This record gives sequence, structure tokens and C-alpha cells, in this order.
Amino acid sequence: MSTERVFSTHKIRKQVDLDGIWEFQTIEDYILPRDYHDSISVPSCWEMVMPYCRYRGLAAYRTDICMEETGNLRLIFKGISHTGMIYLDGNYIGRHYNAYTPFSLVVPSVDKGMHQLEVIADNRWSEESRLHIPNDYYTYGGITRSVYQELVPDCFIERIEFEPWFADGSWFAQARVIVKNLSGNTEQVRLEGSCAGRKESAEILIQAEVEKTVNLEFRFEEISAWSHENPALYLFQAVLVTKEGVKDDLIERVGFRMVEQHNGRILINGQPVYLKGINRHEDHGSFGCAIPLSQMDADIKLIENLGANAIRTCHYPNDEKFLDLCDEHGIFVWEESHDRGGDVPRLTHPLFLEQSMKVMHEMLENHYNHPAIIIWGCLNEAASNEEEGALVYQKHFALLATDKSRLNTFASNKYMEDMGKSDLCLGMESLCSFNMYPYWYGDDSVEENLEKMRRRMRETGNAGKPIIISEYGGGGIYNFHDVMRVKWSEEYQADLLTRATKEIFAQDDVVGVFVWQFCDVRISQEGPRRWPMTRPLSRNNKGVVDEYRRPKMAYYALKEAFSERRD
Repeated sequence: MSTERVFSTHKIRKQVDLDGIWEFQTIEDYILPRDYHDSISVPSCWEMVMPYCRYRGLAAYRTDICMEETGNLRLIFKGISHTGMIYLDGNYIGRHYNAYTPFSLVVPSVDKGMHQLEVIADNRWSEESRLHIPNDYYTYGGITRSVYQELVPDCFIERIEFEPWFADGSWFAQARVIVKNLSGNTEQVRLEGSCAGRKESAEILIQAEVEKTVNLEFRFEEISAWSHENPALYLFQAVLVTKEGVKDDLIERVGFRMVEQHNGRILINGQPVYLKGINRHEDHGSFGCAIPLSQMDADIKLIENLGANAIRTCHYPNDEKFLDLCDEHGIFVWEESHDRGGDVPRLTHPLFLEQSMKVMHEMLENHYNHPAIIIWGCLNEAASNEEEGALVYQKHFALLATDKSRLNTFASNKYMEDMGKSDLCLGMESLCSFNMYPYWYGDDSVEENLEKMRRRMRETGNAGKPIIISEYGGGGIYNFHDVMRVKWSEEYQADLLTRATKEIFAQDDVVGVFVWQFCDVRISQEGPRRWPMTRPLSRNNKGVVDEYRRPKMAYYALKEAFSERRD
């Protein structure tokens, strides 16, 4: 059984989990070392291993893999931070940039027997890295998510995009199955798809060395819709058959749900929902960003116990296994592409748009089938109030809008007149989302902040759109108590969340909140913003639990505040 996801993704294709202890060596340049003098677990962050806790640089990994027969080797990397260079038997086979999206490489006609797989990981700051920069969260180093080995035929199934909809009393779906032909010959194959007792098939010709999308249409008579209260899930299996017989398969887990916005409300399957959510970074005091499944499950249960029904994956795509758990628990997800706080010089850097759009494509392609994801997001607190920035936002939303089955948005903090130019991008998205920090960075109340938001929405012709408060909260240092309830005390943080949550819940045009944030997270030590000077303990301490998941007073205060809103 495959461990790539929380369910088996193949019954036919052979897949091997390569997680374990790999050889490890820090290096000075992109040259594979002759000797390795240490070892490290995969996946992990090298900062969580004592000799490398402050290391920012290059490191090489090595392990042996076995080909049980000669054939096409496919390697799947779920995450390398932030740049990975891949080598097989000393030969370079591919490269990937960005820690938070998976990628795969295919090496044709690899001989039967043992082979050496090596990876160089790079988490340095450089001009070549425009997404990973010193920030209010930490860019770890290493192979931080799982690695898998597959044996694939010349024609194999690359991925599936499953899009359901409801009409005339029935559920329908289109399964777009992407098939890749590695051979130099045109191949005739039959593609068979099955889900919830329904089967469809198509005969196709696929040209040499190309990728082809095959559309299968389904109508279902008896289906349970996916929702928060009833997160019904189904397995969709695609099977590839040639004249020689069954050659390949891919299984995805899907849910039937429709997401819309109407009359200022978010609708799931036609019913209005209110998002009581929390922002969650992939970070833990013991694991860094390489969080094991057991801790992901514990995080989900802590969040559910709050009374929350939604999670925002700030500020990057999350591990697929965590998204699988959200599917199972009926947790609504706003998944965000990778960026935070891009100003005009950064957004207009020649590499920024290329890197950012590539991450967007990878996020949509790899996470398309998660019913829990109801909102795509991008470009948190970037230069949406500048003409040059607005052009970058347009390109991002043009891509997000290709997915008609979800809403899209971005978190803005550029609605305030005292910041100069106001937001220019509010007409691009489905929902208007705003970050605000009443009673923390200033004395402005919830109502004062919301009036600024509403005024800018009216000025830009977006009055009546649903409003989400995408960030609000304040800092609290675990176990710091003060009878004067001063800032950074647990008491002040709890008071702030109680007051702000109740005041936001009283606003009729707000359809959701995402508290900042779930857990305390490590921050960058470097960079012009000098993050540690405004973040005690070198942490963003706005978590309602600390980095080890110990609840603060704010956790219980938020739980009580959430309990007062039932919808």
C-alpha cells in the first residue's frame, strides 16, 4: 500500500517509499561530495539536528534505490527547501525551486539493479530566490517532505482533475485525465474511469513524447454531498489499458460539493456557511516544517476543539497529507500560493513573476481534487495599491479564475487612507479579504477598520461582495502572566481575541474570520526588516498555542467566542 497519501493511490503501479535515513554532507558549491560524513532522516529540516541549527547553505543527500526491472524510473519529491538539484548515479536529472510544492522527474530506461540517488538542497538567500526571502516565518533547509520511487510504463497517467457539479437533481462530474507518452511511437490506449459505481471509458491515440488530456463525463444517481457536517469522500480510479493489457492506474479521492458566492454570502451546496477559521503555518518546535502525520492529526483535533471549521494555509501550499485530513474532517480550506509582503521592487523583479506563477500552477495541478479547498489565494499583503503591483495581481487572478469550481481572494492591508494609495485590486477576486489588527498595532476598533474597508469597496465598485477578515489577533508569550494585562501577556492576548471576535461576529457583511494564528512560529534572523527586534523570543508569538502546541489562555478564550456563533 502506498504511503504517499492517507489512502492508497495505486493498485497497479509499483511505488516505493524512500523515506528513511540518508547520507548527509554540507557542501560549499553545487558539486556532489566524494564522501559523506553524516546522516539525516528524510523528511526532516536540518535545523532540527544540533550541528546544523543555524545553517543556511547547501547540503547533499545520498541513498541507494533498487530497480526491480529495467524501465522508466519516476521520482516524486513532495518538498525540498527551497531549491533541489537531483542526480542519479552522479548524473544531473533535474531541478526544482520552491519548498512548498511537489514535483516529479522521469528517467527513461533505467537498468535493473541498484542505483545511487543524490540531492543537493539549498536554502540560501540569493538574487535567484524571489519567493524565499527573510520573512516573518522561517525558510528551513533540507528534504522536508516525503520522497517516492515509481516504475511507470511508456504511457502512464500523470494526474487527474475531478470537477463535480449539481444540476437537475443529479450530481455530474468531468474527470480530466492527463496521460503522458514517453515513447517515440504513437500509442493507442483505452482509458477507463470509475467512481461510486459508475464507469466510463475512452479510446485514444496519443502522439509520441506528448501529454494529452482525456475527458470522461459522469452522471451519478446516488451521491452524498461533501460538507463540513458530512465530509463524504469517494475514490476515483483511472486505469490505462493497451493491447498488451492493463498497464497503469492512478487513484484520487474526491468529494461532491459546489462553492458559490451569492447575495454577499458564501454557499456550499447552496447553503450559506460562516467561516470560523484560523491561520496555520507549517512549523513546530520539534520538527520545523517537516511535520509528521501524527502531529498533523493532532493539529486538526486542536483546531476542531476550538470550534473552528476553516483553515488558511498561510502563506504557501501545504503538505498533501494535511489537506487529506482536512478533506476527512470537513475542514474548509483557503489554500494560498507562496508569497508574503511583496513590494513593487520585489514584484517587478524579473524572476518573481516566473517563480510565483510556477508555484501557482503546481498548487492547482497537485491539489485540485481536495474538496476541502474552497478558496484559492495569492499575494498576501503585496503591492495591490500600486499600478505595477496590480499588473502582477491580474496575471495571478487570470490563472486562479480558470478553476470555476472555487472562489478566489487575496489578503489585503492596503485599504487604509493613511497608508497613501488604497487598494486597486478589489475587483479581481470573488471575495474581499482584509488583514487588520485592532487593539494590537494601534487603537483603531473593529468598526473603524471595517468602515475603511467598506469605503474602499464602494469606491472601487465592489460594495456587496462578501467580506472575510483574513487576519486579526495579537501576541502572547506562553506562560507570561501579568495582573495589569499588558501586551505580550497571555491575559492581554485572550482579552483582545474575545473582544475582537465578538465585534466582528456582529458585522452582517462579514462572512468569515481567520484568527492570526494557530501556533507560534520561528522567524528569520536575517533581512532588512530585522524581524527579531519586534518578535520576542525570535518567534511570531500570535499563536493561540505555542510552538509545542501548549494552549495559551487565548485558546480557551477563542473557543468560548467561537461557541457563541452557531452558523
